[in-house]
Amino acid sequence: MPYLFQIDPQWAEAPYAGSTVGEAGCGPTALTMAYIALTGSKDYDPPKMAQFSEDNGFLDGGLTTWTFMTEGAQKLGLKSKELPADAAQVARAVGEGHPVILTLGPGDFTSTGHFVVVAAIDSDGNWVIRDPNSPERSSRSWDPQRVLGQCRNLWEISPGGWF
Repeated sequence: MPYLFQIDPQWAEAPYAGSTVGEAGCGPTALTMAYIALTGSKDYDPPKMAQFSEDNGFLDGGLTTWTFMTEGAQKLGLKSKELPADAAQVARAVGEGHPVILTLGPGDFTSTGHFVVVAAIDSDGNWVIRDPNSPERSSRSWDPQRVLGQCRNLWEISPGGWF
C-alpha cells in the first residue's frame, strides 16, 4: 500500500471542502491509498479523490462524510462494508488483503476527527497504520486495543462493488 500524505507539498494546497487537502483531506487521502492498493491504478491522487468527493456530495459542513467510505467507494468500483470495533475482524480483513479505513475521535491521531488506514498487521499483532497527516505516526505499529478505543467507525475495503 502506498504512503500518501495529505500534507505532501505536491497537493497540500489543492482546494477541498472550503479548505485544502492539507487541512481537511484525510478522508480522500485514505481512500486513495486503499484504491491504489486494491486496483493498482494511479488515476486518482488525493486532489482528484477530493474533487470526486466534492462532485458526489460527500461533504457536510466542511468535513468528509462517512458515506464517502461506503457509497463513494462503491462509485469507484470497490466493495465496502462496516466492521465491528473488533481486532480479530480487522486482522481477518487485512490478512485477506483488504485495507481497513478507520475514522478516529480524539486521542493519539487527532483532537477532533480523522481518517486513517490499517495497511498491515505486524509480527506482534500490532497494526501498521497509514496516517495521511503524519509520516511519524505512520512509521510505527499500534496496539489494536489502544486504537479501537479511539475508533468511531471502521470500513473494510475490497475490490469490486458491494459485498
